[in-house]
Amino acid sequence: MKFSLFYISILSLFFLQFTACKPAQNKTTNKSNFKIDSIETLKKESKYPYLYVGKINLEHFIKLKNDIHILHLTSDKISTSASFGGAIKKAYQILSIDIYPKSFYDANRNHPKLYSDQTILPSDDHFFIRIKQKSNQIDETNEWEPKKRRELYLHFTSLNLDFHELEKQLDHIYTQAKNDPILGKDPNGLLEKIIFLAMLGYTEEIDPHTRVYDSREIKSDTSFNVLNHISHRVFFGYPDILYIKIKNFIQFNDNFTIASATKKIIEHELNEKKKNQNTVGVLLIDLRESEQANLIELRNFLSLFTSTKNLFSIRNRFEENIYPSLKGETILWDGPIGILVGPKTTAGGELVAGSLRENKNAVILGTRTFGQGTFQMFFEVGKKTGYFYAITNSKMYLPSGEEIQGFGIIPDINVENPNKDLNPPHETKFWNWIKPSKEKNPYIPKNIQTKLDERMKQNSTSKGLFAEENPMDIDPVLTQAIEYYKTYLSIMKETK
Repeated sequence: MKFSLFYISILSLFFLQFTACKPAQNKTTNKSNFKIDSIETLKKESKYPYLYVGKINLEHFIKLKNDIHILHLTSDKISTSASFGGAIKKAYQILSIDIYPKSFYDANRNHPKLYSDQTILPSDDHFFIRIKQKSNQIDETNEWEPKKRRELYLHFTSLNLDFHELEKQLDHIYTQAKNDPILGKDPNGLLEKIIFLAMLGYTEEIDPHTRVYDSREIKSDTSFNVLNHISHRVFFGYPDILYIKIKNFIQFNDNFTIASATKKIIEHELNEKKKNQNTVGVLLIDLRESEQANLIELRNFLSLFTSTKNLFSIRNRFEENIYPSLKGETILWDGPIGILVGPKTTAGGELVAGSLRENKNAVILGTRTFGQGTFQMFFEVGKKTGYFYAITNSKMYLPSGEEIQGFGIIPDINVENPNKDLNPPHETKFWNWIKPSKEKNPYIPKNIQTKLDERMKQNSTSKGLFAEENPMDIDPVLTQAIEYYKTYLSIMKETK
């Protein structure tokens, strides 16, 4: 999963939701050692005043840098030199040139992904080696293994690059690019593109979700319908299982949201149970494709199932905000809850799964989730420029204080996908993921997996304990999860 594409797809949709429901911040002095640069001072001292004019320019770059240092969750761990290095490297892409610190080049000169059959350009630069890209070469910088990408970060850090070096390199890039017969046709657009790339490169050195966006690349779904994000059916047996699949916890209309749709589904099925004397008594929530979320909707949804003073909490560098259940909300479902998760379950889906496990003893089935437990604040670059940036400013925590970021949710019952990816996506695969502050003890009930596997093996000789329903139109993970879930309920009933 590429998070750059994920956040581009949701930026225009979630700008208001994320900023409107972000935790309030105390007016606390920034304790990091980073210098907050004065735009006016740097502009006055600059040898390249043209870099400070235009639709987006270095004034916007400085504001981005300052905002990151003030607001970012781990700003005290950010290397400004590495971020300047990333900015310079990204901007050079407009010339189809790769640059690397000389020390990094010397240590990796035989690396096939970096320098195989490429031309080193002559230069008297004291910091960098410049390599001309092939015309058909695709930049794979962000696809390197995390250790190699981390190594590049450390070499950038060792250069002690500053803002004046950035100006110098951007001037060099623009001077070359404006003489290109194609790039030089639109000097203003060219400079805008260079500054944008520099800002993008600066943020890429920080974490996977602190990003800069061009609104022209954002594809909004203006035909949004909540029904496209939630579906349900009943799997008959004993007990009958009400299955609800939720793709996103999002809110566009106060009168019809994921929470309200879930409420209508459950109320309808409970009414049907009374009228037809069926046995719907178990809920299975499928969050395997759940990604997008906002805090308002997460709180609304969780309040359908539990009344508690702590659904989850959000923490930044300065404070913690605990989110309780909504007052006056009637508990909609008090029966057994199962939650199906997988590697593509991220952020809000992970928070829902963990919160219901801790507050409602929900059993989680599937495989380890992605581990994306941060929130971002969104800002516009200038006024009506069409550019935005996001800054990771807080982490989400389960009621117990456990983190999601980097860990994910560990299922109680392991249900493997027979067609699983041998290299599943996970937050820790990013070289610059935000490191957790403490160790985690996963929730894994003692011996439950062994007991289930033994019982499932016994049941397989008779086509399954609940073989009356094994529809061909559902995926194998869901089929297996239903078998595991019903077997689990049977074992728990026997032990009471």
